[in-house]
Amino acid sequence: MEGTEDIEIFKSILPCDPSKIPNVPLTDYIFKFLRKNLHVVADNPWLFDVCSGKKVLFKEVEELAKKVASGLARRGFSKGDIMYFVSFDIVDIGILQLAVWLLGGATRGSFQIEEPEEFQRQMNEVQCKFVAVDCETVQSIKKAISLANMDCTIINVGDADIGGALKFSELSNDDGTAFPENVEIDPKNDVLLICNTSGSTGTPKGVMHTHETVLSVMACFEGMLAESHDESILITASNFAISNAWTSSVYLATGNTMYCIGRYRKEEFLDHVLKFKPRKLFLYPYISSWLARSNELQKHDLSFIKDISLGGSVVDPTTMRLLQKAFPKAYINLAYASTETMGVSITLNSARFQLPLFGTSPDGEEMVASGVLLPLVQAKVIDLESKKLLGRNKLGKLYVKATHIMKGYLVHKGREPNRSCFDEEGWFDTGDVAFFDSTGQLFVRERVSSMFKYYMHFVNPSEIEAILQEHPAVQMACVIGVPNKETTNLAKAIVVLKEGNTTSEEELLKLVADKLPFYKHLHGGLQFVDSLPENKGRKLDRIAITKIFARA
Repeated sequence: MEGTEDIEIFKSILPCDPSKIPNVPLTDYIFKFLRKNLHVVADNPWLFDVCSGKKVLFKEVEELAKKVASGLARRGFSKGDIMYFVSFDIVDIGILQLAVWLLGGATRGSFQIEEPEEFQRQMNEVQCKFVAVDCETVQSIKKAISLANMDCTIINVGDADIGGALKFSELSNDDGTAFPENVEIDPKNDVLLICNTSGSTGTPKGVMHTHETVLSVMACFEGMLAESHDESILITASNFAISNAWTSSVYLATGNTMYCIGRYRKEEFLDHVLKFKPRKLFLYPYISSWLARSNELQKHDLSFIKDISLGGSVVDPTTMRLLQKAFPKAYINLAYASTETMGVSITLNSARFQLPLFGTSPDGEEMVASGVLLPLVQAKVIDLESKKLLGRNKLGKLYVKATHIMKGYLVHKGREPNRSCFDEEGWFDTGDVAFFDSTGQLFVRERVSSMFKYYMHFVNPSEIEAILQEHPAVQMACVIGVPNKETTNLAKAIVVLKEGNTTSEEELLKLVADKLPFYKHLHGGLQFVDSLPENKGRKLDRIAITKIFARA
């Protein structure tokens, strides 16, 4: 750590030599490790779509990727081109991405249920010549192509026939002779991935990651790439999410199986878990909140799960304790990350240093730790109003620096990225309120954009939500600010109860009033609903909830 007791630049306590980050394309790095492991894992699946049963074996991956790359090159795909995809498919998309990366291109995927006009906007940004679809998305994409007046080759990665589309099998059965052996890739500058944000502040932004940004995270954990080959994981992330691309790359290198849910349905989730028995789960907090309170957990033996990773947003203490109780033999690991940063901190490292999982904020709120900074990450906390640099145990806006942070937001292919979220010294503005405790552990509280004021006081929705979710009848809660001319805002709670449970508005209002100061009370009232909307990133859609329920 640098600075004084009151002012500090926080640095990772984990060792990593930046000179060890290889200056090679990501696919070179991945396939180097895969070849070392191939004799052990050849007949195991790399990707397995639990919804369709479709899979690809490790022994098939590299050859398939090169054949598909050859087929694409034969049809005009070249270095710097961007492949756009809108599909529920998992396996063919995984191979297609590797093929594009081998050719020095980039990929951009999208949420599957958008309007054609939004697809058109994204396709215009990347100027794609190829777009991968399935039978459910093809009509919207055809309309988007027409609106954009673009000349695109449509690739069918689904199982159903699509008239006029290039079948994925035509690419995978290519003889490989058009594969370019010596594509010159600049790992530091060449874009590998353009991942959409969830669009929580408007239309989805395209986050640009290079070979280097992805490689730098993998290189920091290179020791993990030699571990066992039975660390299968079930992941709930969509095929276009950064967490899917990152995890699938790691699991390909390590020779471990990644079970994917191409089409997530809450009522089928436990069936998938019980059928495939993964050692690990990757969950968004929105899903983990439901799972932790599910009565179904008590009916099954889930002792085969050894690790549960949570990422995407903050987790409240009650949910964390319920998960620990439901999965006593599993390590519950919380990662703080975003599409832009890929990874900032993780509690897996906190356990290594015997740091506590729970802590207390400077204003007395119990919180779950976000963990120790990842290798090569630096952070600083800035006061929300004075903009001054803060030290430990002081809440403010979090800024970070690391080699694996995005290049910037896509403006248009061939143009410089938008870097307005970086300050003049290169610090990335996370938009989150956080603090570091006396041990140097990070605690992330809330999105700045989710907070609101009651008179002169800042109100943190997550703090009130955590109190509400302590009630045994509450499945989920979302707190929003209702505009008010006198107070600026009034806190209002939207609550989903567990099936078969009841409680009253008065009881929950009293629960909050008994535990929090007056300015954090639910002055805007409380409303019961059957469900809460989620956004494209499978997080609570606070914008939609506010639009529906924030009436004065």
